[in-house]
Amino acid sequence: MIEVKDLWKSYNGTPVLKGLNLEVKEGETLVILGRSGCGKSVLLRQILGLEKPDKGEILVKGVCISKLKESALYQAIREMGMLFQASALFDSLTVGENTAFYLTQHNHHTDKEKEELVAEALKMVGLEGKQEALPGDLSGGMRKRAALARLIVYRPKILLYDEPTTGLDPITAMQINELIVKTQKELNATSIVVTHDICSAFHVADRIALNHEGKIVYIATKEEFIKIDDPIVKTFLKNAIPDGDLLNG
Repeated sequence: MIEVKDLWKSYNGTPVLKGLNLEVKEGETLVILGRSGCGKSVLLRQILGLEKPDKGEILVKGVCISKLKESALYQAIREMGMLFQASALFDSLTVGENTAFYLTQHNHHTDKEKEELVAEALKMVGLEGKQEALPGDLSGGMRKRAALARLIVYRPKILLYDEPTTGLDPITAMQINELIVKTQKELNATSIVVTHDICSAFHVADRIALNHEGKIVYIATKEEFIKIDDPIVKTFLKNAIPDGDLLNG
């Protein structure tokens, strides 16, 4: 579904992605782990087409998006959506208006169709009946749910999640994890999740990749990943959960 080839990206002369290679299989949930500053979120922005690489290629369904102009890029990524770390809701719009934002911008639906799609999306994330609420009236977990509803309302086939559980208490974080799994199954989507939360990673992932200093150094199923006998992986996992209780976390 997605292939990243020899991707390089620098900011102010400082390299962040350093020849990164990655393949994401259709229908899987791939979690990308790594220390802060290794370029996990940068990679998502590259895949979504928000930034251009200095070097390398990104292929989505076989189409190289790295050099496309704006209109062609939109066509190539139109089935892709991203849940941003800070939710990125419009504070002046209601939850219903936020959820309908994509549909309103592209104007492919009648008002009644939009209303029905919004209601369905909000029900999927457990915010049924919250159309008139404002983002400022919501808890952090509810804001994440509302942002997810805005993402899934147009049923994208590729879902990108940037630190979806950051700042949430453990119970709310687990609820978001369950929604990620539920959404992936209901939409039959391909998902990439960037996270620092090792418990979240092992809950939602089909495979786990480790970004170390701007490169993917390992990628494996979660069962295989925990058994990798390498100092880089062992150190990362030990620092993530000192007691080592990963699969039961």
